[in-house]
Amino acid sequence: MELTAAAARGLALWMSFEDTIRVADLKTRSTRFARVRDEVRAEPDQLVGITEFMKPRVAEIAGTLPARLGRRLLAAPRLCRALALWTGGKQIRTTTVSGFLFLHTLGGLKRWRRATLRYQEENARIEQWLERMARLAPRNYGLATELAKAQRLIKGYGETHERGWRNFMTLVAQLDRLEARADGAAIFARLQEAALTDEEGRALATELNRIPSAPAARSEAGNAVTT
Repeated sequence: MELTAAAARGLALWMSFEDTIRVADLKTRSTRFARVRDEVRAEPDQLVGITEFMKPRVAEIAGTLPARLGRRLLAAPRLCRALALWTGGKQIRTTTVSGFLFLHTLGGLKRWRRATLRYQEENARIEQWLERMARLAPRNYGLATELAKAQRLIKGYGETHERGWRNFMTLVAQLDRLEARADGAAIFARLQEAALTDEEGRALATELNRIPSAPAARSEAGNAVTT
């Protein structure tokens, strides 16, 4: 079934989300160093320096902490403002001992990743996404399938992830008004494409304004889920 396949793909991608710990782990893997050397066509006797440009925000720092501590941090405005002064752009040379050990140690925290605030938040979001699809499928199978595909909007790390999540939630907010429409799935698909072409959301806002206000009648027989 199309919905099952789309949901499985989306779930696999969502479960491999990039947080601070995963990004640090990926940046210190031997395969990455080998890939960089290959990309710059370095000779065997040449030294290659790699500088990582990172801009950790307070949200990422809180997400790396155990869930309880992370929530306490985000609930403390003064502490958040103080941390924000320190979280400007950072340059970390992973080809130096200090830079590599810093990121390697951070990446090594993956065994405790399930206890972090970010992991618990993403797990809750996944559960809500799956539950919404399950409720929607009997009433509008096509729209439920498009909701499964919409997971592709959520990608990347930091600000890129935040923009994708914001666009995803903008689409989710349209589900109630589209559920009873025969063209609901098609409209939702167009909204996805608009969000993918412009992460800032301008194209999505334009497409939202183009949705006809008059609902189209939906044929229950044509949208029934067979078992």
